[in-house]
Amino acid sequence: MRLGRAIAGTVAVAVTLGVIGLGGVILAGPALIGVTATETLRGAGFTSAAVTVTGMRIADGWEGLRLEFTGDSGPLETAAQTLDLPMAGRLTLSGALVVGIEGGAVSATSAGCLTAKVERLTVSGQPLDLPQGATICPVKDVPLVRWSPDAMAVAAEVQALRLDAPASALRAEQLVLQLRQDGTGGRADATIARLINTAKPAPVVPLAITMQAVQAGEGPWDIDGTARSANGLLTVTLDGTYDQTAGTGRLEAAAKPIRLAENGPGLAAISPLAATFLEKASGTLSGKATLTLTPKGLTTAGQAVVKGLAGAAGPVTVAGVSGTIALSSLSPPIIPDGQKLSIGLLDVGIPLTDGTLLFGYGRDGRLDVDRAEWRWAGGMLHADPFELAPDKPKGTVTLHADGIDAGRLLELIAVDGLEATGKLAGTLPVVFASDTVTLNGGVLESAGSGTLRYDPAQPPSGLKGEEGSPTAMLMGALTDFRYETLRITIDGQAGGELSAGFSLRGANPSFYDGYPVALNLKLSGALDRILRQNLDVYRIPDTLRDRMTGSDQKDH
Repeated sequence: MRLGRAIAGTVAVAVTLGVIGLGGVILAGPALIGVTATETLRGAGFTSAAVTVTGMRIADGWEGLRLEFTGDSGPLETAAQTLDLPMAGRLTLSGALVVGIEGGAVSATSAGCLTAKVERLTVSGQPLDLPQGATICPVKDVPLVRWSPDAMAVAAEVQALRLDAPASALRAEQLVLQLRQDGTGGRADATIARLINTAKPAPVVPLAITMQAVQAGEGPWDIDGTARSANGLLTVTLDGTYDQTAGTGRLEAAAKPIRLAENGPGLAAISPLAATFLEKASGTLSGKATLTLTPKGLTTAGQAVVKGLAGAAGPVTVAGVSGTIALSSLSPPIIPDGQKLSIGLLDVGIPLTDGTLLFGYGRDGRLDVDRAEWRWAGGMLHADPFELAPDKPKGTVTLHADGIDAGRLLELIAVDGLEATGKLAGTLPVVFASDTVTLNGGVLESAGSGTLRYDPAQPPSGLKGEEGSPTAMLMGALTDFRYETLRITIDGQAGGELSAGFSLRGANPSFYDGYPVALNLKLSGALDRILRQNLDVYRIPDTLRDRMTGSDQKDH
């Protein structure tokens, strides 16, 4: 769409050059023709234009007058209002035109292709750069311009090896635009071998573009087309309109659903930017992007739809991610606050399930989470609002736990023969640092009384002891311990094992007459990894210890 007005400016120059072939001007010589063409352009609104005719002769076959020329538009902004072209910058054309007269109409056909160069070009406020210039070539067997007092027809093919739109972080390579326009309307066909987003990393891989635009009369252009990635994973349909009079347009790009295999190329095959956030991605993705052009410039927006997305974000594992995310800008990517995702699994050292996330993503590249909650061990976890940079997360996210089932929590530690009842609540600080995610200093405390039992069929060797030994006493107390208070500390690293500390007060009714006991234990992974020194912190009153070991019986 941005090129449409640039082509119109080029055509205006070419039309005027065609007019210079009229009547007796042919006999006036190159200098006068150049002066006449310059005056004509300036009268048309290009007040600083200049045309120099460097050569003139009868064209081969007597088809007209061949003029070799160089034309300079001068500042395009001086003609913008007169010609209704929201353009600025400077355009120069050079080459050879064959100008002829037939049936009262003047035709101008380029002898070969015209060379075009631009300086500081902007279209509708968007800066454009053609670092290698462009060529304007005739369409086969059709004049470049055909002009009569009541009608004008244009048929041209613009070719550019490269077109840069730096404000939109876009670069088009090997662009070909074929334009046909007359009094009944127009048609434009464009191909771009590679449309590249120059951001690092790019939000989307390079795409091959094919577009068509049709105009009826002076109405707006209707646009459709397709875009495809080289790997074939991404296919996008294009649909839009462009009103050249108002300088407004809209283009919607809708991506067909993409199914990423678990062991496939992942998000990098679609979006290098997204791949920095989630590795080893699988699931189904779709979405759309919208480009809106106004006289104030170009804006972008979009929508992404994910279903069953899974992968790894550094040390964090996610699965079952689904939802629809709106983007208020594509370059740079901006996600407004309040977007919602459901998350089947989030493993940050502890497995969180059935989660809900309300979030946004700003220009500063930080994830802004307003609400995050999950189910865990029969209860709920919710996080204080937090911000993190997804590519390099650093900081602490505090999770608040409520209604945690003690039995289901112990299942996570995977200790054979260990079970509990009761409800727990507390906080779990999750620390993000470098490439690690650590649960650091989590504390859960009982909301009331409950039970803790450890009675494995085959106790680990480290917990076997002679009768009366501290280890045997501990095992005896834990066979049916009724606690009044229970405090659990949890530490661990994502992808590693959990370690837990237990502080509990209570008694075993069948153990030494239910004498009150306070115990402190440390667990890490399975109990068979617990060393004997982990047990020396438990506290049993001296009087009860004496009774348990029999040392209160004096020799007679």
